Amino acid sequence: MKTLLHILLVCGLISLLALAGLPVFAEESYMQDGEAHYVKDGILGTVNVLRELDVKTWTNLVTATSNVKAREGDVNNMIDGSAAYFLPELNATKPFILTFTLPGLRTVSALVIDNWHSSMRDIVRLEGSSDGGATWSQLFKSETNEGDKFLRCFKPARVNALRLTQEGPRQTDCKIREVLAFADPDVPLPLFGGKDTGAFSFLRELWYSGKAKLVGSPMKSGGWTLNNGERAWPHVPFQTTMGGDHQGFWGRGPYGEDIGKYLFFRLDLDKAYPMEFGLISGADNEHIENNLAGKCLAEFYTANGNLDPAKLASCSSQDLTGQGWILQKSWKDDGSVCKSFRLEHPGKYNQMLLVWPNQGYNIPNGWSHMEMFGCEMPDAGDMPNDPQK
Repeated sequence: MKTLLHILLVCGLISLLALAGLPVFAEESYMQDGEAHYVKDGILGTVNVLRELDVKTWTNLVTATSNVKAREGDVNNMIDGSAAYFLPELNATKPFILTFTLPGLRTVSALVIDNWHSSMRDIVRLEGSSDGGATWSQLFKSETNEGDKFLRCFKPARVNALRLTQEGPRQTDCKIREVLAFADPDVPLPLFGGKDTGAFSFLRELWYSGKAKLVGSPMKSGGWTLNNGERAWPHVPFQTTMGGDHQGFWGRGPYGEDIGKYLFFRLDLDKAYPMEFGLISGADNEHIENNLAGKCLAEFYTANGNLDPAKLASCSSQDLTGQGWILQKSWKDDGSVCKSFRLEHPGKYNQMLLVWPNQGYNIPNGWSHMEMFGCEMPDAGDMPNDPQK
C-alpha cells in the first residue's frame, strides 16, 4: 500500500493535471500578482520543505542562518510555522542573505515570503546548491513590489541548500514572518528517500486535492455558538497569510452574544492518515487567548468515523469522548502564540476537532494556521519480511 508521502505526491499530480493548459513554471515568466492563482488553484499544494520534522524529537531538521544580526526575534522564526517574525538589522547598502540547509536533496519549484506589514527589499534572488553550499546556481532573480507578500515559481531544481538574497534601498524595516519553499508537484517517486527520514505537514496538500472538509460550530446548538471568524469560510488555515482568500481567521463568536459558550472547528478527511504531531498558531500576533492575562483554554481531539459534535446537548470533554472523540491535547494556561504538540495517542485518524470557549468579539482569541504531521511509516504489506510475500 502507498505510504503517506506517496499519497501526497499523487495529490500534487492530480492538482497539476486539473490545471492542464497553464504554462509550465519558468524563470521570470510572471509578475507576482499574476502568480497568485497558483496558490488559489493548488499548484503550490505540496509540502513545504523548510518544515521537515525529526520523527523522534519533532524538531525542524532544516536550519536557517542570516548574514546580519537580529534586531528582534530569532532567525528560525521564519521556518517554525508560528506568527512570530524575524527582524534583522539592515542597511540599504548591504545585501540581506538567508541560507537554509536541508537534511537531504529535495526538488523545489516555488518560493513564498510572508512579511509582517512590511515591504521587501527591491531585488530578491534565490540560489540553490546540491553540494551543501560548495557551489551555487541561480534559480531566479526578481524585482519586488510594494506589498508584504512575495511569490515566485521557477524551474524545478534538486537542492539541499537554498540561499535567499534581498537588496536595494527600499524600506529596510523588514519583519519576515515565514519563508516557504514548496516541493515540485511533478517530481517522480520516490520524493524524499527512505522511510522515517522526516515528517511533512500533509493538510495543505489534502485541501487542494479536495480531500479535506472544514466545518464550524453552528449558532445556538446545545452548548455551541457560531464560529464566524473575522474572515470566515472558505478560508484555509493550512497556509500562512499568503494568497488573499487563503488567510483564515478563526475563533470569534457572535458580537456581544453567547459569552462562555463554546466554538469548534472540525476537519474531515477523505480517509484516515497517520497523525503524530500538530501545530496551531495565529497571525498578526493573534492567538487562542481566553482572557487578557494571556491564558488559553482549548482542547484538540481526533476520531475515526463521521462524528458531529453539534448534535450533542452539551460540549464537555465527557460528552465529546462519549461520542467517540479522543482527547489529544488540552491547554489550560498557555499564552504562547504558536502551540506545537505531540499527540497523546498517535495513530491514523480521519477527523480532527479543536474546541475553545467564546470570549466575545472584542477579545483577541483567534487563530489562523494549522499543521498536522505524520511520518512515513510502512503498512504491513510493505514490509520486506511480510510472510505473505
